[in-house]
Amino acid sequence: MSDHALTARSEAIEFGNFRLVPSSRMLSRNGSAVHLGDRALELLIALIERRGRVVSKKELFEIVWPKVFVEESNLRVNIAALRKALGDGQLGSRFITNIPGRGYAFVADVRQSGVGEEDAAPSSAPAPDSRSELPARLARIVGRNETVTRIAEELSDRRLITITGAGGIGKTAVALAVAEKIAGTYRDGVRILDLATLPSPTLIAPHLASLLRLPTTGVDPLNAVVAHIRTWNLLLIFDNCEHVVEAASAVAVELLTRAAEVHILATSREPLRATGEWVQRLAPLACPPVSKALTLQQALAFPAARLFMDRVLACDGGYRFTDDDAPPIADLCAKLDGLPLAIELAAARVPVFGIRGVVDRLDDRFNILTKGLRTAVPRHQTLSAMIDWSYQALPEHEKTVWRRLSVFAGSFALEAATVIGLSEPTDHLAVIDALDSLVEKSLVTVDALASEARYRMLESLRLYALGKLQEREEVGCVRRRHAEYYSRCSFGSGIDPAFGPADSWLPTPSAQWLDCHSGDIVDIRAAIDWAFSTGDNALAIKLIGGSASLWFKLLLLPELRALLERAVLLAPGLEGIDDELVMRLQVALAHSTFHTLGSVQDVGLALDKALAIAERRDDVNAQLQILWARWGSLATEGHYADMMPGLQRVGAMMVNWPGVAIAPLYNRMAALAYHLLGDQQAALRHAELTLDHAGVGQLAGRDGIFVYDHKIAASSHHARILWTTGSPDSALEVIRAAAEDAARIEQPFAYGFFLVFAAVPISLWTGDLRGARRHVAELLDAASGIAFNVWRSAGNIYQWALETLEQPSGARSTVADRIPGEELLTPFLIESLATFSWRLCHPRLLLTGAGDEVNWSTAETLRARGEKLLASAGTHARSKAQDLFVRSIDISRRQHARSWELRSATSLARLWQADGRSAEARDLLAGVYQQFTEGFATRDLMDAKALLDTLQ
Repeated sequence: MSDHALTARSEAIEFGNFRLVPSSRMLSRNGSAVHLGDRALELLIALIERRGRVVSKKELFEIVWPKVFVEESNLRVNIAALRKALGDGQLGSRFITNIPGRGYAFVADVRQSGVGEEDAAPSSAPAPDSRSELPARLARIVGRNETVTRIAEELSDRRLITITGAGGIGKTAVALAVAEKIAGTYRDGVRILDLATLPSPTLIAPHLASLLRLPTTGVDPLNAVVAHIRTWNLLLIFDNCEHVVEAASAVAVELLTRAAEVHILATSREPLRATGEWVQRLAPLACPPVSKALTLQQALAFPAARLFMDRVLACDGGYRFTDDDAPPIADLCAKLDGLPLAIELAAARVPVFGIRGVVDRLDDRFNILTKGLRTAVPRHQTLSAMIDWSYQALPEHEKTVWRRLSVFAGSFALEAATVIGLSEPTDHLAVIDALDSLVEKSLVTVDALASEARYRMLESLRLYALGKLQEREEVGCVRRRHAEYYSRCSFGSGIDPAFGPADSWLPTPSAQWLDCHSGDIVDIRAAIDWAFSTGDNALAIKLIGGSASLWFKLLLLPELRALLERAVLLAPGLEGIDDELVMRLQVALAHSTFHTLGSVQDVGLALDKALAIAERRDDVNAQLQILWARWGSLATEGHYADMMPGLQRVGAMMVNWPGVAIAPLYNRMAALAYHLLGDQQAALRHAELTLDHAGVGQLAGRDGIFVYDHKIAASSHHARILWTTGSPDSALEVIRAAAEDAARIEQPFAYGFFLVFAAVPISLWTGDLRGARRHVAELLDAASGIAFNVWRSAGNIYQWALETLEQPSGARSTVADRIPGEELLTPFLIESLATFSWRLCHPRLLLTGAGDEVNWSTAETLRARGEKLLASAGTHARSKAQDLFVRSIDISRRQHARSWELRSATSLARLWQADGRSAEARDLLAGVYQQFTEGFATRDLMDAKALLDTLQ
């Protein structure tokens, strides 16, 4: 006991305008009683007895809760209640302070005085019943500790809190846990009024009077209740208010207005909408991700899985969980949306069916999840009964809207809800009001934090409502309305509008676009399946054509390709399918085929069909887009000479259609074509014209679905050309600027192109392996949105190249059958590998006669062949290598490819040095080296300088 304990217990203690008599447990302020719960009063006495020092939390627990385990939050809640009663911190008064990490201290001045008659506990007034009527907890609550603590703490300041959420989500369990935590802070305890059993809202007041053991005359029971508890410090729990919500709200307001120390904690599927109400909406329990690699320990990090396992063990204490159980548990929790009651009902079936057996039967969940506790109220004994309780309480028009909304397989926008929920063409506002009410009643959830509010139904609720829709034989007409709605939605088209005036297909920035529409894909898929199943092929094809860009954005390319192949097969001659839609389908098919690494012949065939339609329609924008796509596939496949007719055709269109912004596209195409063909001076001129064009700046930031941003693509070409022509530092600066642009405008396609075509190759050419590894990692990171199949395949090949280059020179002598995805190697990638190192030169490039067609990489391919020959023994090989180096230098000079010339000159100078021709070697290499004005810290220039130093 402390030094102050005896005097504190036997005398009155005064501080501020308060007077405390520990012996009679009386606290008053200016002569008026201050009501504190038992625990809060014990804390006050303990702190005053130990005034002048910090009292640790551990010591306070031993004093106030001896030999009882309670959570630390109990201490915080009671300290908060104590401070509130004392007015601590108001008008400059300070009584209790918290010392972070140490505990609490009483800091006010204390005066002691004798105890008089006025300090005795009153005996004449009847004491209210102080017992708290809380049921003993039979099962532990899972996953709600933070919520319970937050509500308990809020109740010290807020007098009305309503816990809302869907049926079976655990509202009552949370309310009881809150009451259990803070019961000791209310002088007159806690009372629980279950409203679920009341057949009429008029019975709330009489039942409350009965709960308080208060006889009433029956004339005005609520007035009698208020008069009785006006001075009480009491927590009332109004449980299950939803079917009498208006009357419960009125009673709550009356009690709170006339009884100043009464607090109310309500549970309801919708808010009471009473003055001063604070709503705590319960979300479903967090579920583990559905993954075959999930372990049991990882699953247990999520409360839905913990609840399931806890309840399974309650049903069968001998059950032993293993890691093999984790994936089906995650699947079960996800299918049940983390709904606690549904999870508990599922756990009860495990002893019969096993975990996987229960999961496999969840499509018939209303017949399976029926084994609730016998002691539970009827509505909680089966999943169907739980939902039926909510459904039957709905007004008829809300039932109608809710049934119709069940056709949405995923989240949906407000506009979609109004179209599907309509009964009459003009009743949009009625649907909106009904949706708002359904959200309040927790039958529909809403995500209001997105750029556009999105709504959804928990799967169990949706399946129940869909069953009601089928009972009413409304499914067919509502599903048709659903499919027709999505067929009219604009998700972007396969034709990019960047080449002409903006139109209805103008896309929005990527992040916002996906934020608005990614949730629609499950409904579009369902609508397409339904349309095909009913034989309405035209409607299904319209859905496919209109949503192709969304599938593409979400990287669902194999599925999109299959849908498009089916669509183009069925579309010809089909009523309601016009040429424009067929053209879009063909363009989308070409792109999906290309990006799923399909046949280039199939890509060309689809584009040729689309081009024929565009020409027939005299659609210049479509022609440009299709020509560009066809031209790009030729570049990828290494058919560089065949690119020129397409380029010339676009040039002619630029003359014939002066009102269309074709120049940026033409110059960009020309820069790449001339670069790949080896005319680097012409390529550099067109690249600079592209970047100087005013239209490029305006186009930057527009997010075409099947197109690359002109500025980023042109910068990629520009960087390659700068490096090839001997300006490596300038090339790296363009790379840095283009990376910043790509990140800023969030275009995964454009950025993937930039990484594959420019950032990775130039990093490898300059010897920056660290930068190359970073860029390859971006290519392979699926979360970045860049990893389309075509980019991922290139990323895997680049990854292999890096691993090879980082090994000793003799580790691998060939690359045949070593490259990952050998069948995915395009001519462009084969050529690129050879420019990274002679060790990566593909056998196809080593064949006699290979590379006879001179292009951008011919000089470097010849040098790689020469280096390969030098790695073998023999005078004949050295002679052939010299011929290859000489030819490489000649081609480099004609192409103005100074970087390739430096490499070949270095190789030849090294050979001549070994043959005793050092003077010739020095003159050759110095003549090339001296042409450079930058890049002296890059690998090739440093190698050349080191060799020159040995030739002095």
